[in-house]
Amino acid sequence: MLTWLEHDDTNIVRTALISLTETDRKTLGPKARGWLTRVNPTRVSSTHAALAVLATAGGWRQAMIAPVNAYGLDSSFVDHAVAILQARSPSWLPEFVVALLEDEGIWNWRLARGLVRAQAAPPPDHPQYFRGTVRGLPDRFARDRRPLIDQLHADPDLASEHLFNMLSTEGTGRLLAFHDNFQESTYEHLPDHDPFAAGTWRVSLVTLVHERQLDRGRLLDAVLAAPLRDWAAADLGWYVGMHDALEPTLDEITGRQATYARLLTVEHGPSVKAAQREISRMLGDPRFNPILVLDASKATLGRSDKATVAAQLRMLDKLAKAHPDIAIAETVRIAADHPRADLREQAVKLLDRLGETAPALEPQRPFVAPAVEPWPTPQPVTPIKSADELGETLLALIEEIDAVEMERAVDGLLRFADQRPQISELLWTRVNQGQYYNDPRIAPVTLARAWLAPRERANGEWPIVLGRSVFRAEPALPETFVGALGRRLTGIAQAIRRGPHPAVALPSHADGSIDADVLTQRLSLLRRRDEPLELEVAVALLRVPPAERSDVVLPASIRESRAVAHALASPHTWERQVVNHQRLNWEPARRIPIFRDRAGSEGDALDGVAARPRPERTLGVEVAYGEYEPRFEQTLALGATLLPHDPDVLAAHAHPYLHRDLRKNRAASVPILDALARSRTANGAPASSALILGMAAKDARARTAARDALIDRARHGVLDGAALGRQGALLMHDEIVVGQRLSTGFADVTRASDAAVSPLLDALQELMAVLPGRRDAGPFVELAADLAERTGRKFQLPVEFRHLAAGKSTSVVAKAARRLA
Repeated sequence: MLTWLEHDDTNIVRTALISLTETDRKTLGPKARGWLTRVNPTRVSSTHAALAVLATAGGWRQAMIAPVNAYGLDSSFVDHAVAILQARSPSWLPEFVVALLEDEGIWNWRLARGLVRAQAAPPPDHPQYFRGTVRGLPDRFARDRRPLIDQLHADPDLASEHLFNMLSTEGTGRLLAFHDNFQESTYEHLPDHDPFAAGTWRVSLVTLVHERQLDRGRLLDAVLAAPLRDWAAADLGWYVGMHDALEPTLDEITGRQATYARLLTVEHGPSVKAAQREISRMLGDPRFNPILVLDASKATLGRSDKATVAAQLRMLDKLAKAHPDIAIAETVRIAADHPRADLREQAVKLLDRLGETAPALEPQRPFVAPAVEPWPTPQPVTPIKSADELGETLLALIEEIDAVEMERAVDGLLRFADQRPQISELLWTRVNQGQYYNDPRIAPVTLARAWLAPRERANGEWPIVLGRSVFRAEPALPETFVGALGRRLTGIAQAIRRGPHPAVALPSHADGSIDADVLTQRLSLLRRRDEPLELEVAVALLRVPPAERSDVVLPASIRESRAVAHALASPHTWERQVVNHQRLNWEPARRIPIFRDRAGSEGDALDGVAARPRPERTLGVEVAYGEYEPRFEQTLALGATLLPHDPDVLAAHAHPYLHRDLRKNRAASVPILDALARSRTANGAPASSALILGMAAKDARARTAARDALIDRARHGVLDGAALGRQGALLMHDEIVVGQRLSTGFADVTRASDAAVSPLLDALQELMAVLPGRRDAGPFVELAADLAERTGRKFQLPVEFRHLAAGKSTSVVAKAARRLA
């Protein structure tokens, strides 16, 4: 077999592998799989080793070792792999195709598609089969860039139902946008990369329409349907561009006027603007039905953003002129009560032109901030009561990580280390079924293995790695936050192998906290010979409110622990820095804010958890942790439960991931923002910076979580608006965040909660110093004017804005500045 695999001609290798008998496969399979999962001492290439795995696999799980572990595969791998599997025709090929799509590896879609094209497996009804087409079809490995249409012509079956399924699958839009943007952009750090419109999906789909291989009407319907689905905004932008590229005719628009009217009611702003533009073309057409637009306009006029509401009022003005018999005044009156003063003014002017009287505004009531709400009592956490319950909990965690359930499992594993559940066999089978590389579910899987594996086997290290950098492929450093999370769980796995241990770190409540008297009671029950894990005692102390930690009675045996002393002291002195970081030479350098704990120390079991003394040393690898892990937010949720009372420490650790969320639609930082919302400690500099970064995230889920955090903290009286504004000013000055996202977020928060009005007015006062000269200053100044008028507070304007207010400018900033002057 080695003689075959070391041959230069892969065609000869393929023929030889196809000729293997079932006995050959059973004999040679373990060796072939070992070459990919362990050190390969031979001269076998990765492509040939992967083909050998596929040729000898006894099931789909063994076959998955090839795409998961093989690196440096050449472009012929898919064709040879399909030929081998087609010749073998094993019964597990449909399951293998689904597993390929679930894993989402770089070669997986091509291999799955190849098997379907060869009719070796039926077409799967899996979203990744359609969504994966976006990145799987283009030949990214060719030396010369080829038009994408050539690759569509090479697989003509795609240019039919498959492409429509692709366009109607959630998540496709953001992949299409990323692909087309890359093809059409110029990058200074990629000098050989020229804009290549022929490589885009947009141009290719238009070409298929012109070639009559794709139905134009159905494609237009698919594009218009996307914004009407409950998808994230990141999935919708590409469809608006595709709609414009199709350049729909007046006949096509009028035939779909009900759909365009519905688009006026969606949340996605660009889709609303596209609908407004096309509806304006229909106003004079006899086929136009104005009632559809008038009904939908009520939703549009209630939007918070200025541009779409102003455009809708202009369109209604044109509608009134084109159809004077249609009464639009009642609809326009909705905008006369809009929170933005300039939109109210525009609506009143339109009503005057219509000969209608604007509604009298109710006298403004004096603003009274609501009383501070008491914190709700968090749900209690109950310990696991038996080995059987522990087994069921681990099974559930293998399907989906829950931070509190993981803590219950850790507590149960330490107590029931020498017992076994009735479902031992089922649990053992389950933990050995899947691949969990770069997946936080590796934690319950490894812990279950450490619990159930026979003790006579070598203990080993039982490593649990919760994050890796991809280039270079290395596990998270133990002194980083993600590395420390894995190091803690690794210690639990090693302790399980030695037998039962006292468990002291289980949270009393679902927010991760422990009551001081509860921890004292747990420690008092320790017998003289009991030796709790040092790190677990320190973690338990971190979960006690800082003011109560000194009240915990510690046994003499653990009182001298350095980690325990660190948890009890926990002083923090934060210093902000902005680091220029270029992770890869083909990526642009990015400015990343970090916070260094000048009072932090290193050298004990709490390294990477309780302090952050040298972030500049590890930032380069931290920004890569979890970048391509689909469940990385669950890893961060595990970390958030460790620091319920230290929001600044948690926020300082999370800055690499919060910064990454500014440009990636991942929302991995949502658990961090949720933890900041629960914290009863006032936001210092790191937590304030984290909240601002969350509000400026690219993914709407992260922005929503940050806004909810501001609302919750304001309701409970722990939102320091001035601290929030200072960090926002620094991030805007350093051009790290998008100002428009901040102003929109601030406005949404103040509309949602009166409790947030005063803190955010404090924040706007701090932000005001960096606004002069910025194009995005208008919404901030307008919001400040609205809140100042609402509360009756005085507001200090920068000199530049005072001069602007004294002049004759009619700009948005000038008008708002006069209201504040």
